Amino acid sequence: MTSLPLSGRRFLVTRTREQASAFAALLEARGAEAVCVPTIEIVPPANWGPLDYEVRELEDVDILILTSANGVSAFFERLFANEQYIGLLRDIDVVAVGPKTAQALKEYAVTANIVPTDHCAEGIVAELLNRDIVGKKVLYPRAELARPYLVDSLREAGADVADPIAYRTLVPAENADQIRKLLENGVLDAICFSSSSTFDNLVAMLGEDLRELLGETKLFSIGPLTSKTIREHGYTVALEPAAWTLEALVEAMVQYYH
Repeated sequence: MTSLPLSGRRFLVTRTREQASAFAALLEARGAEAVCVPTIEIVPPANWGPLDYEVRELEDVDILILTSANGVSAFFERLFANEQYIGLLRDIDVVAVGPKTAQALKEYAVTANIVPTDHCAEGIVAELLNRDIVGKKVLYPRAELARPYLVDSLREAGADVADPIAYRTLVPAENADQIRKLLENGVLDAICFSSSSTFDNLVAMLGEDLRELLGETKLFSIGPLTSKTIREHGYTVALEPAAWTLEALVEAMVQYYH
């Protein structure tokens, strides 16, 4: 019987099992064990007011930008809470940062009009700057700690951008001991990071102990922004896929071990 390509490998996934279910399933289908211990916790904003206001004014929106599945969930939660008509989205250009966000939209029977080739803020800006966005109303429900690049670039190009906070990310400090034990026991082949925040938070959870605890455990990154964050902390990125998707990361992991 032929063994699966990642048989005997154990990877730490830094999201909850619920949020990382598709990624964990991909790993497990190739024989790996996915250990899900989140280094990030998603919570509502301190005040729903700004997002609720924009949702109630949705008929004035020309472009809706969503950059994560979390942003999709928060947007539709408030859409329904405010009893807004979902059909208004048919007249809006809906932008999804990448395939995962586009898939999250499909769960609400909404198809993204724009999915940039480069799955990042720079890719979204490049796509929209190819269009006439002067005077267009853009709604961008964002993470509290989102980089200002997207908003600043679109405003400079003449768009009217509303960027209410849709969710916040916190450090789940209570998970530090579990991760510490996994690393101390040397049972992890690698840790997989799907965003800069997942690595920033791991550093916050373990501090300078992380460097020694890693030992032979590798760091795998979803894409260049996450890799940049890892390197800025002084760590080495062992693997980054050519395409910035979880599917591409899994395939790169298979190639890495063979």
